[in-house]
This record gives sequence, C-alpha cells and structure tokens, in this order.
Amino acid sequence: MKFSADYRALALDALRGRWKTAVLAGLIASLLGANIVSSSDRVISNMSQNANGDTPGFAGLFSTGSGGVLAVLVICILAWAVFTVIVGGAVRLGYARFNLNLADGRDAALSDLASQKHRLWDGFCMNFLQGLYVALWSLLLFIPGVVKAYSYAMTPYIMAEHPGLTANEAITESRRIMDGNKWRLFCLDLSFLGWELLCTLPMLIGFSLVFFFTHSADTVLVLLFLLSILLSAGFFFLRPYEEAAWAIFYRDITAAPSDTEEIRE
Repeated sequence: MKFSADYRALALDALRGRWKTAVLAGLIASLLGANIVSSSDRVISNMSQNANGDTPGFAGLFSTGSGGVLAVLVICILAWAVFTVIVGGAVRLGYARFNLNLADGRDAALSDLASQKHRLWDGFCMNFLQGLYVALWSLLLFIPGVVKAYSYAMTPYIMAEHPGLTANEAITESRRIMDGNKWRLFCLDLSFLGWELLCTLPMLIGFSLVFFFTHSADTVLVLLFLLSILLSAGFFFLRPYEEAAWAIFYRDITAAPSDTEEIRE
C-alpha cells in the first residue's frame, strides 16, 4: 500500500521536465473553472473570508463609490462566471486526461485540455450532479458533505477514460472505487496543507497592507489585481503537484483488473 509521501514522490517524478507545461495547463484550467483537486481552493476561500471579515477597509470598497471601474469589474466577473459554467466541465475532463497522461508517463500537452470539447453537456452534468449531491449531504452536517466530496472525487478521471458512462454512472463508480480509500485521499490532501498555507500567507499579508495603507477604492482594485497575480505564484507550482498526485492515486486504486473490467462502456 502506498502512502502520501509515495504519491508525492511519484508526482514529482511525473512532473520532472514537464513543469512548464503543467503549470501553464493548471493556470488555464483554473481560469476556465476546471478544478479537480479542491483542498487548496477550500483553504484559500476560508482564509480569504476570514481576512475579509476582519479587514475594515474591505467593506468600504463598495461604499466609497468606485464608479465605473467596479461596475465593469462586476459585469466582467458575471460574464466570465457564465462562460466557465458552460465550458468548465468539459475542460475539467480534459484536465483529467492531461494529468492521467502525466501519471502514465505519456506525452501530456496543452491540447489535452480541449480534447473533451465535444462533451460540454457531459461535463456540465458532472459538475452539476457532483455539486448537488455534496450540497444535499452537507445539509445534514458538514462532515457528511466532506465524506461525499471525497467519495465522488474520482468522477472526472472515470469520465475522461470511459466516455460511454453518464455522469451519474461515473459518480456511482467513483463511490465504489473510493470505498475504503477516502481516508487515504484525505491524508494525501492533508500532506499538502503546509505548502498551501505557505503560499497563502504572502497573499494575506499583501492584501492587508493594501487595505491598511490605501484609501482609494479604484486604487485598491488595481493593487489587488496585481498582487493576486504576483503573490499567488506559489500556487501555480503547487496546483500541478497536487493534481499529478491525485491522478497517480486514481491509477493506484484502479490498478487491479477487477476495478476496471466492471465499468460498463
């Protein structure tokens, strides 16, 4: 049985000589809303919410009248959000294919991200059903929602490899292969937590300094945009590392013939 350190070591081996492509693929996938690994996103979201709630200057951002800049920003964000809802699922499948190629030692190219472009509906259904099921379980308590999130975690890889499966069938298959493996995947995620916090720290410090020393809302928006790019550089490298580890984990738990032969094409 492999442990978290083994998956991380194998991920580093898979990424050796391919970091440039992997970082660029991860950046494009992020921009298109195609997340597979979600642990870092949860950490950033939670910490950012705490920081925003504790920073007096942030509330003033929307009350000081930033005018056209804020209006344009909101419109752009909404338009991009709609776009990512439409294409995000298909790109997520393509990103799963990219990382599986890395895990298998095959050529992984940026074109893999567009390899599932004909599956917009499949990708949308996958994202919708995964989110719906996790949300419904989370209504009970927080812990059941987390457990189910890990139970459905392998769905993108399954759909990328078995296009004949519907989203619901892939989710069911993910539940099956993750039976007894959810804790192992959680521990793998947990092993990256220190790196994630280290990458988040510069962003929190930078944002706090901007709010503390800047009183113009327009200037805050520009500085936050620039700092988000500069201070999140660590995540550009951490993200491919985590994604490769997840893909290798998937390969490991589906290595037995009995795990793959039962999947209906």
